[in-house]
This record gives sequence, structure tokens and C-alpha cells, in this order.
Amino acid sequence: MKTVPPVVVTRPADQAGPLVQALQQQGLTVRQQPLMAIAPVADDAAAAASGLRQKFLDIDQYRAVIAISVNAAANGLEWLDVYWPQLPMGIDWYAVGPTTAEVLQQAGLTVQLPAERFDSEGVLALPGLQEAQIRGEKVLIWRGIGGRETLAKVLRARGAEVDYAELYERREISWQPRDWQTALAGQPLLLLSSSQALDIVTAQVADLAQRVCGVMLPSARAAAAAEQMGFREVLVAASARDEDTLLCLQQWQQQG
Repeated sequence: MKTVPPVVVTRPADQAGPLVQALQQQGLTVRQQPLMAIAPVADDAAAAASGLRQKFLDIDQYRAVIAISVNAAANGLEWLDVYWPQLPMGIDWYAVGPTTAEVLQQAGLTVQLPAERFDSEGVLALPGLQEAQIRGEKVLIWRGIGGRETLAKVLRARGAEVDYAELYERREISWQPRDWQTALAGQPLLLLSSSQALDIVTAQVADLAQRVCGVMLPSARAAAAAEQMGFREVLVAASARDEDTLLCLQQWQQQG
């Protein structure tokens, strides 16, 4: 069985606790190096002026709501709770992956999500979002500020009217070279939760691929990007859920 090196967890600090604890319980050395902080968008005058508040007041006019991430789902539900004491009816709810779906399901929503590919392409393959079902319908995408446009672009091409509810801002955390020297000592395994996290860390550490033993990512698309960057080992977890991260790590360890 392979000896697992130190593991670097890069999730936002307020979301990393359970995973860090689970890794430590397995006897692993864990270092935390959060790459982003999540700042929710306030329900203030700016939100009213931008139309964000109105999108929630009118959410029952949407045929489908798609949550892009855990943060999108959690923040969207908070907004929904303010303006809808009872959950609106007649909406098809979608999540990009199982972690996001769980947040919506805990609120009592029935959620559709991909069986395997947990990204925009996976969501776009779902039956309810095909052209015959979605043409002429309104779709609301819950997401952070910015991000990929693939989902909206394809849905619009299928004839849907697509709006965004941008509910939080990802704020990059800039670490100094000395901080990375400490975090990457001993060529650890780097756990990343998204393509954006990969972009952030490689921008801060130019020779990252040579300073880690490998990298773990939760999607095939992000893993393909990492492979092109020359990482020695690229592990692909089934999703960003803690259990899938731990299972991927266990399987890698057992490869010897």
C-alpha cells in the first residue's frame, strides 16, 4: 500500500472542516491553504437596482432553476426563504453535482442532477433541458459572479430565456512564496475543488507541477487541464463531496 504524503486542502476555510477532520482521523498530515473566500451578495439597494431581488420575487415564472455550486444553492435558498415562506410550485430544480443537490434536497426540493459528469455539460445532457422541453421556457441559473458561459449559451441556443442570479463573489486569496514553500514542503498531494482553483494556484506557483506529487480534482474537464500542465499524477474524484474525495484518496493509496 502506498504511503500517502501530506495533503493540502484548498477549500474555503469555513467549508474545509469536515474534510480536514476526516483526513486527520486517517492519520494523514493535513495542511490548509484556502485559495478563495466566499462573500455573499447582500440584499440591498444594489441588489434591487440590478434586478436580482426581482428575480426571486418572480421565481415562480421560471420553468427551471439550476444551482451551479454548493455556495449558489445555499445562498439561493436564503434569498428564497426571505421572499417565499412556502416553496414555489411548478419549478424543475437542477444541480450540477451531488454536493449541491444535497443542499437543495435538505430544503425539501426534488432535484435532478447528472449521473456521472458533474459539470455544465453533464447538466445539459439531462432530459428536461433538451430543446423540445425547454424551448420558450424561462431558466434561472444560480451562480457566483462571473464563471463559464457554456450552460446559458447552449440553453439559449435551444430556445430558452436564461437569466442569472449571481449570489456570491469568489475572492482570491494571495499567498506569498514563503507560504507556498511551507505548504508544498515534501511534495504533498494537492486537493482542488474546481477548475478555478487550479487556475488560481498555478498562477501563484509557476512550477507547481514539479513541487507536488499529484493533484486531485472533481471533474474530468479540470483533470484534463491539469494533465496538460504536466502534473505527474492527476486523480479524478467522482465529485467534490467529502466521501468521494476520501474514496479517491483510498483507491490511490491502494494502487501501491
